[in-house]
Amino acid sequence: MNQFNAFLEIVLKFTDLKWGQVREDLISKSIKVLRKYREGKSPDELKNSKLIQGIEDFYERLYEIYKSDPDNVEKLTQALGSFIKAPVPCKLKIIGIFESLLK
Repeated sequence: MNQFNAFLEIVLKFTDLKWGQVREDLISKSIKVLRKYREGKSPDELKNSKLIQGIEDFYERLYEIYKSDPDNVEKLTQALGSFIKAPVPCKLKIIGIFESLLK
């Protein structure tokens, strides 16, 4: 999976496009989980941690994303971090641009 697809998958998982609501807290947790995987942790090690609260149904998918391209996880986490800091209208534009580019 390329980084653009991974970025869009994570962002869309925690975004309600209809109402323009983004769960920055859950995207932030996803970033932290990806960093833990980069440090050598496994999904089994994170299974009972507070870190995955709210993303229990997605943390294993994050591991698959990590394993598909471990060398570029830092770039992915930086992009997600920048996304979190953007205002909501910009976030929605970013999502639209990514969706257009990946069609």
